[in-house]
Amino acid sequence: MSLDPVFNPARVAVVGASDRPGKVGSVIWRNLAAFDGEAIPVTTSADRVGGVRTVPSLADIEGKVDLAILVVPARAAPAIARQASAKGVGAMVVLAGGFAETGPAGAALQAKLVEAAGPVRIVGPNCFGIQNIGRGLNASITMAGDIEAGGVALITQSGAYGMAIHSLALDENLRFGKVYSSGNKADIGDHEVIRYLHQDPDTAIVCLLAESVTDGAELAAAIRTASPTMPVIVTKTGRSEAGARAALSHTGALGTDDAVFRAAMRQAGAITVRSGLEMLDVARVLATQPLPQGIRAAIITNSGGVGVELADMLEDEGVEVPELSPGLRDRIAERLPPIGSARNPVDMTPIWSRFAELYPWLTATLARSGEVDLVIPVLLQRAAMDEATLVGLRDTVAALRDGGNRVPVYCCWVTPRDGRGMAGMLQSAGIPCLEWPERVARAAGHAVRYAATRSSITPSVRVDPAEPLDLADGPVPATEAARILAGYGIATVESILCVTADEARAAAGRIDGPVVMKTAVPSVAHRAEVDGVRMDLVTADDVRRAYRDLSALGPEVLVQPRLEGVEMVVGAVRDPAFGPVVMAGLGGTMVELLEDVLFALAPIGRSEALDMLAGLRGFPLLSGYRGQAEVDLDSLAGVMVNTGRMISRHAELGEIDLNPVMATASGAVAVDWKMYIDRRA
Repeated sequence: MSLDPVFNPARVAVVGASDRPGKVGSVIWRNLAAFDGEAIPVTTSADRVGGVRTVPSLADIEGKVDLAILVVPARAAPAIARQASAKGVGAMVVLAGGFAETGPAGAALQAKLVEAAGPVRIVGPNCFGIQNIGRGLNASITMAGDIEAGGVALITQSGAYGMAIHSLALDENLRFGKVYSSGNKADIGDHEVIRYLHQDPDTAIVCLLAESVTDGAELAAAIRTASPTMPVIVTKTGRSEAGARAALSHTGALGTDDAVFRAAMRQAGAITVRSGLEMLDVARVLATQPLPQGIRAAIITNSGGVGVELADMLEDEGVEVPELSPGLRDRIAERLPPIGSARNPVDMTPIWSRFAELYPWLTATLARSGEVDLVIPVLLQRAAMDEATLVGLRDTVAALRDGGNRVPVYCCWVTPRDGRGMAGMLQSAGIPCLEWPERVARAAGHAVRYAATRSSITPSVRVDPAEPLDLADGPVPATEAARILAGYGIATVESILCVTADEARAAAGRIDGPVVMKTAVPSVAHRAEVDGVRMDLVTADDVRRAYRDLSALGPEVLVQPRLEGVEMVVGAVRDPAFGPVVMAGLGGTMVELLEDVLFALAPIGRSEALDMLAGLRGFPLLSGYRGQAEVDLDSLAGVMVNTGRMISRHAELGEIDLNPVMATASGAVAVDWKMYIDRRA
């Protein structure tokens, strides 16, 4: 169902409307004064509210109602929801708290609310409301005032924090068009709102501030669809360990909530930021300036120290600050004082009398040079306080745009508190001013990365479910697991299951070269932790002693040939919020210490698998580090793809762990593997 009743209603009913100062019903009613549709007060406590005749209930309203705003206590909400359902109301906003966020009794009340609402879409409960500023619709407890609508939409789960973010954005000239407070998300998911906003011609950018993720796969899919044409900027609070998931495998141990969340957002093309402030900074540069077409930035400054700090921070973000060409340097040097620098950062020195001349001229010269993709003037102290300098910069950027120049300009604002108001002259003209180098550098880095990757976001891979594996819950025996892996094209090392010392000795005799012996007891999750592996066994006595030691854990022992290669880990786990997830990284016994692993929602394609490998810190070990042979990346990527396919097709699979996978120039072979059936997942 469309969310038009939420964002574009024609008639809105306020259940609990009031004229009494201090009442939430009064705040909501006054906030709807600019609404371009019809607002209807619903109450039994007054004949009129704001001069408009009231009705006692939703049922008494003549005609259709698109949106109902419930300003009633939590306990009264289900009854009103039942009225809304009978009336055919399209959607309702439930402001009250006291639902699932309070515990079991509140959760039961929330379930009762959802049941009573039937087809009526629910915003909240426990939220601050919604806004469509272009239509004067402020169905929230936030005082929006007379403000101009913009192309940025905000989806926030946090009420008070969301209102604070909204207010800060308005203070810094970031114009929102729509604001959606999700609260407990009893009905409408974030993914539905993002899909709606992606189709909304008035929305260009979405900011998502989340505390929890309830349907991660749908959220990632919605962002993945939107990201190529609409930036989605995401910050999530409450990053923590995934305590609900037992660490049976290395994949499970490393797959924290935050690791999986960030992987899903990266894969979907979201711009993931650390804080609400950083989210607003990125939104401002993307909403007001063209996208950078490369990674080269020019810095204009009157302070060498600030310019160098900004250059360092930009480099940390993957944004280059290249030395300018000799010809361009000579041109710039002619206009600078003798002690200035034209190399980049371009340092004009504190020559106050010429700021109004040099800042605009340098900005235009660098933007038109073809040598940089982004220009960052550092407006420090007097430069930021000089009206002529700011007017010159404003008019220069406007002339660049009028002339078809698309090089973005971001200002780094370093000024005393009483000078902050001067930034409005630039920001009202669409030139973002971000305070201090760190904020500018991080926003620039996000903009550059988004511009570079948005066209390469791949569609989701789909697979059909397979027949369930006829196995009991728990660990799958090693030989059976190897058979299943082979069915998905995943090679495992030759392994012989033995239950006596004589069998082990005979098995070792059939293998050329040293052998490895390891316990095959299914209940052992991590062999290294129980001293369950013996390496490089050559003689019959070595094998006999090894079996004697290992059989203390149980009679089942595997005998394998000793393989060499780069030790990798490939695994899959079923995340509570995002579903099947695949992982790959540097493996072996140190995998959890090194944490050089990357995750992605499964299934994945081969190009995604190769990109994951290239993103590892240890990737040089795979690509010929110090003269070593390059490994067969295509085969290794194939193991990742097939592992993801397997867990995606079998809902009964809880975890798969291949560690290590020996990667060599001739292929990739798992030498240790575990598989767990968990139908509860």
